[in-house]
Amino acid sequence: MEIARIAPLAYKPGHLEYFQFIRGGVGADYHQGPYFYQFPEGDVLMYWYAYDFDEASNNCASLYSISKDRGITWSSPQVFMADYLGGVPYFVLMLRLRQSRRTMMLFARCRNDEIMVDEERRVQTTWCDYFKSSTRIFLRWSNDGGRSFDHGREIPYTDICGEKVLPGVGCYGSADHLMELKSGRILAAFMFMDPTRSDAEKRVQHYTGVCLLSDDAGRTWRRSGEISVDTPRGVMELQMVETGPDRLFCLFRTQGGYLYQTISEDGGQTWSRSEPSALPSPESMARMIKLQSGNILVVWNNVSSTTQQPRHPLSAVISKDGGRTWNQPRVIVDETGSNQLSNHGLIQLDDGKILLGISHYRDVRPMSSDLDMAVFDEEWLHNG
Repeated sequence: MEIARIAPLAYKPGHLEYFQFIRGGVGADYHQGPYFYQFPEGDVLMYWYAYDFDEASNNCASLYSISKDRGITWSSPQVFMADYLGGVPYFVLMLRLRQSRRTMMLFARCRNDEIMVDEERRVQTTWCDYFKSSTRIFLRWSNDGGRSFDHGREIPYTDICGEKVLPGVGCYGSADHLMELKSGRILAAFMFMDPTRSDAEKRVQHYTGVCLLSDDAGRTWRRSGEISVDTPRGVMELQMVETGPDRLFCLFRTQGGYLYQTISEDGGQTWSRSEPSALPSPESMARMIKLQSGNILVVWNNVSSTTQQPRHPLSAVISKDGGRTWNQPRVIVDETGSNQLSNHGLIQLDDGKILLGISHYRDVRPMSSDLDMAVFDEEWLHNG
């Protein structure tokens, strides 16, 4: 099966290169939410969601492509994960443990309330009711660097949401971040719809953040203290970096006009009171990684809004002091009106190159979303 041929990309040290990776309408109307993983041998895996009409479509599948030359040429997309009966495989996170070929895969399987569509006009007519949707979390392990995985096991949703169970559903949320601390502790961050702060009758959602922590290489897990915020819809899409031994800096999406931040001084067990960061933002995700230099890189929509618009420009910013202060942002790409540049994925490869996969929504009926790719390095980030 050949979904598309991906044209070769390019990379020039100290410069930004920008490409359309795959066009919306090829294989699916929408291509969204790219993730990256680099195998021990250097090959790069990129995987993302492909769906028609809406991200809550229950026939959504995950596609993948592999680069054997560290991000320049890519294989034709193939199906990575799909499970129409069991639920959409969303939020697939992969982590190779330090100095090891042992790799962890954490993913959510979401069964969404059925949307309604008008096939002739190619439009959605009813939206998903997330209070009637459910999420199950699964853990799988690989001993060959991520080339193959065991059948895995399900993590009880009460390990994540505790006693805050949604009536008739159990849990609805996402797996947001997966990391190994210098101590060897594994941290998995989640958001879940909190029934104590949500209103099902009015369809008012409010999310709370939490981490699962393991100090025995993933054999057993315990629940951290919760991460909360008083802005509408709450805590969404947590991103974390370790800035010192057991010191974690966390950014997350809100409706507060800024990315909000919280800090842990004990390896993720407890978290400080959430507060606005210095980074203005709409209600849109950010992606944050720690670079090989030790600096922090954040890519996000650099504009303040308490709604989901506008989701442009897409900008990059560096912190040299663990998130306390930020350099002047650099614009990666811009858009206009209600078009969007968001739902992106970010990785720095072993050769220093940075890959940024971008969901590029075009608000022209029939709606679609391309998948774009930016290629740059830390030198370009400092050249502005």
